[in-house]
Amino acid sequence: MWSKYAITAGMRSILLVLSIVAACGGDDAGAVSGTVHGTGISVEDSISASVMLANNQHAAAIALTSTGAACTEVTNRVTHPSEKVVVITVADVANLTLTTPTAPGTYSIYQGGSAPPKAATLKVTFSDLNCADIANMDSSATTGTVTLSSISGNAFDGSFDVVMDSGDHLKGSFHPMECPQIQSAIDNQGSAASCQP
Repeated sequence: MWSKYAITAGMRSILLVLSIVAACGGDDAGAVSGTVHGTGISVEDSISASVMLANNQHAAAIALTSTGAACTEVTNRVTHPSEKVVVITVADVANLTLTTPTAPGTYSIYQGGSAPPKAATLKVTFSDLNCADIANMDSSATTGTVTLSSISGNAFDGSFDVVMDSGDHLKGSFHPMECPQIQSAIDNQGSAASCQP
């Protein structure tokens, strides 16, 4: 049985993997309004998929990135200098079991404790010129909501309105392309990513 900490850890493993290997570039991929630590986030591409975490737990994983060709880059484990990535996870929760959403709905930001029936996480990550994470710039949502407006296969469209642990307020939308290869990235998260310009 999953504890409240296991649920949080499972959703955070998605955040870690996608922030390390996501990159972007698509039509109307989404947008982010607001800044994190004074830095704006442009969205060039977004990807999503239903993914399995440890012990048969499932969630939708969504990544909005500041560079292009996100699904290809996740598949090839490529990162880029100065990349910004917004990683969102959403899951339906019942009896400590996570399942991927199958219908539109509003999901509350969850950081620990008793998980709401519709739980979400959102994290923004920044990389430096060598593709290394800039930990003091990263920020996680502490309150707010993620709303799924439509679901089609592995494509999860929607919006968010959150307050970050940095004190910043972000709003945005996402219209990702399906990228089931996200699961492979999660399964192989111990592998190093390649930093390419």
